[in-house]
Amino acid sequence: MRVALVQAAGLHGDGAAVRSQRWLEQAAGLGAELLVLPSGFPPAFRRELGRLAAHHGVAAAAGTDTGAGNRAGTGTELWLLDAAGELQACTDSTAVVPLNGRLINLATEDDAGSATGDTVRRTGRSVSDEGAQLLVVSGGSAGRGGWFRALARQGGSGQAVAWNGPGRSFIAAPGTGVSAEAGLFEELIFADLALSARQRTVGPSWFARRYLSEGPDSRPQAAAVGVGRGS
Repeated sequence: MRVALVQAAGLHGDGAAVRSQRWLEQAAGLGAELLVLPSGFPPAFRRELGRLAAHHGVAAAAGTDTGAGNRAGTGTELWLLDAAGELQACTDSTAVVPLNGRLINLATEDDAGSATGDTVRRTGRSVSDEGAQLLVVSGGSAGRGGWFRALARQGGSGQAVAWNGPGRSFIAAPGTGVSAEAGLFEELIFADLALSARQRTVGPSWFARRYLSEGPDSRPQAAAVGVGRGS
């Protein structure tokens, strides 16, 4: 599976659509199945991002700060849209979601784990139990890169990692370490990950479908099927 990742900042405002269009076009040109975007998009941008993902035929993971511009939300909210632009997951914690025959673990940094070794081991087991093959963290903070690299270097049962932060974003795989790493400024990176196809009987949740028809100010905080909240 070819995964592309954009490290960028300043996504609020009209420029978000123009920049996302360019990044998705580049990812499509590289043959990527999934583009990992940062957090920081306006909450109302999710529909536009779905339209752009469908136009370019590339799945997209991204995030928004629901504390800004959404009186009902607090903290980060993550989205996963498939290559048809359909919402597959929307969560403020973590969700394991099928995408193109692979299982993606979409997670905030806090819910992916902490910097302690015990939490790394616990997180590794829980993700492995779910069968997730790729951990996607959109909007990680600076200084956590070492922990995520350690997680990515776990044994063959561990998951690959696409970590998106303000600098040194990277894509890594178990046993092989970092496959692609960004510098300190805006950049698009990509890597080929050996993720075998798996079957799991879960699709877009009822919440994802309902979310499509609701305005950002009226919807409650919730998460997709397969979500473990707070851990």
